[in-house]
Amino acid sequence: MEKVMIVDDNMANLIMARKTLEDKYEVIPVSSGISALECLNDMPELPVLVLLDIDMPNVNGFQVISEMKNKERLVDIPIIFLTAQDDDITELEGYNLGAADYIRKPYTANLLRKRVDIQIQLINQRKKLDEYNQNLQTSIQEKVKRLAELQYSIVQMFVDVLGKRSHEFSEHAIRVEKYMNVYLTHLRHKEKVDFTAENCATICFASKIHDLGKICIKDRFLRLKEDSYTKLKPFEVGTLQNHTTLGAEIISEVTQLSSGSSNFMTYALNMCKYHHENWDGSGYPDKLNGEKIPLEARILAIVNMYDNLRHNEVDGKVLSHSEAIMKLKFLKFTMLDPELVDEFVACERDIEKLNFD
Repeated sequence: MEKVMIVDDNMANLIMARKTLEDKYEVIPVSSGISALECLNDMPELPVLVLLDIDMPNVNGFQVISEMKNKERLVDIPIIFLTAQDDDITELEGYNLGAADYIRKPYTANLLRKRVDIQIQLINQRKKLDEYNQNLQTSIQEKVKRLAELQYSIVQMFVDVLGKRSHEFSEHAIRVEKYMNVYLTHLRHKEKVDFTAENCATICFASKIHDLGKICIKDRFLRLKEDSYTKLKPFEVGTLQNHTTLGAEIISEVTQLSSGSSNFMTYALNMCKYHHENWDGSGYPDKLNGEKIPLEARILAIVNMYDNLRHNEVDGKVLSHSEAIMKLKFLKFTMLDPELVDEFVACERDIEKLNFD
């Protein structure tokens, strides 16, 4: 049985209410506002509804509901006001304080029973809705978890495949992810990006497969460095550069197979396709410029360039950390987003501390 408390200083009203409701509800009669608050504070199991008289000595109904609405334990208990006053101001005050319903005295037993039944039905409907929402939330969380596990598996599979082509690819992917983590943490701290912590984690993870399209490129092209492009024929340069669009196509196909896009897939596609676009529009594949290049791709372009400078030969040598930083500064406004380069330089000490031994 649901518990219903009735608070009224009139004993006749308490007796009538109890007889009216006791066949269906467990009725708790209380004769004063002070006793009601004391009882509510001490009860291990609270009533689902309180019928509260307004006109009581010492502590009236308005004072009781004000106290209840200020206590976390009592705030959600619905309250029906009872009063002999017949004016709109009193009724409006009751609703403003949080009353669920209002009954004017004198009232009949049938009216009291009907109004209580309606409130109990509403309470039960809210409970069912809350349970449904909770079950729905649990189901969504489980699906999100399964999606995250699927995404992790997809990334790891592609990284493993790239690793089988060359250890350099897998090692590059691992380093890029760690650099991205440090860099994005800095950008969030400085409020330079509006990514959430979850977005940043997703971007870091997705960045591992930015070279996914290289799975489709022949080995003889993969062994070439970008500073050797001038020695290649135009079609050979195009073949190597095509890894950006090939990677985006693979991710698009995976998105279709998984029945819909997600932040992970969007970030992964943008980084695959656009990490070689240049700030001045001279990059590839679409010659985007400035902020037309997706933010995550502009961020990755800096990290990718830094790692390439630190681990691939440039003019016959691998650059030191300080030399690589100087090179990034030199590439501001041409290849790289100038503001983002400045922020990368601002966290260079944290970048340098990363150990990949």
